[in-house]
Amino acid sequence: MNKMMRDNKDRVGPSVFRFEAQLVRHPKWATIGGWGLVNVPKLISKKLRGMTTVEGTVNGHPFRAALETNGSGSHLLHVNHAMRRGADANQGDIVKFAILGPEPEPTIPTDLRVAFTASLGAKTLWSDLTPLGRLDWIRWINSAKTPETRARRVRRTVDQLSLGKRRPCCVNVYEFMLDRVQE
Repeated sequence: MNKMMRDNKDRVGPSVFRFEAQLVRHPKWATIGGWGLVNVPKLISKKLRGMTTVEGTVNGHPFRAALETNGSGSHLLHVNHAMRRGADANQGDIVKFAILGPEPEPTIPTDLRVAFTASLGAKTLWSDLTPLGRLDWIRWINSAKTPETRARRVRRTVDQLSLGKRRPCCVNVYEFMLDRVQE
């Protein structure tokens, strides 16, 4: 059972898709207690085309999880044990989801673009990152509360990328998402 709630377009940034769905167990995994699954409503699924990973909440518990096509024009969302435990949900329960929709290709902040002029290696790796990887770095830089912290994060981003690091070490990937999915 899927019940569409609404698509929140009032906020700046990606759309938030809200729906309720029943948590089911995949027949192949029923004997091993593996993943739970949720069928994403087709209307929302169409808007998630091209996304392989989504961020959101299940019963208010934050997650980042994989999507896969289900062969009937929609997606399946894998709900692992940690997500079920955090959402206080069991197989068969109806759970509430809020999922961030796709974001446009991130724009490189001016201070980071300037910092890239000092490191060809960092700039090269940046262009090789996925859009989600670039978003994580930008979100980490933008979440700084003071100009000093932001400047330090820009320097660290260039240093880390120069060393081949593809993800920021200590970014709270849920902070950005939670700010947008809360009603």
